Amino acid sequence: MAEEIVERRLAISGRDTESEETADTLRQQGWIYDLRDDLDRAELAYLKSLEIYEKLNNKEGIAKDYSNIGAIYRKRGELGQAEKMHQKALAIEDELGLQEGIAREYGNLGLISQMQGDLDRAEEMHQKALAIEEKLGRQEGMARQYGNLGLIYLKQRELDRAEEVLQKALAIEENLGHQEGMAIEYANI
Repeated sequence: MAEEIVERRLAISGRDTESEETADTLRQQGWIYDLRDDLDRAELAYLKSLEIYEKLNNKEGIAKDYSNIGAIYRKRGELGQAEKMHQKALAIEDELGLQEGIAREYGNLGLISQMQGDLDRAEEMHQKALAIEEKLGRQEGMARQYGNLGLIYLKQRELDRAEEVLQKALAIEENLGHQEGMAIEYANI
């Protein structure tokens, strides 16, 4: 159903192939493919969206597409490419002062560092993301970063520290009523 709606929007906005509406719709199409693990089609949709945003000089749109493309590379295990995309997104979001985006990119860079085995850098990135999420009061982001830090501390065998941050993540998930998040944190604890 969602894919049909996106296809209809593309058909309607297709008359103006260089509009923000078309770029947004392509990004939504990319999300759908991404959710279905059709990474090649997701990447193509994101790249088309990026091309339009670059022509429009819409920096926020460019940053979001870099971030989405970076996530595709990370899922494929292409960590060097993923890091480049997230660094590009971070630079733009920093220039624009987009705190939510900056936090997201620090979190993404932390995940990449974790996958590369650089747990010190991963911790640094997740701590930066957490500080911004706390400043913004974004509970979901805080829970995500506490959970990421907990996994790092588990890998480092710092069990007391891991339990402390995982309990914080669990408390937030419980407060938000997120069943899936609660289940994940219970499993991690």
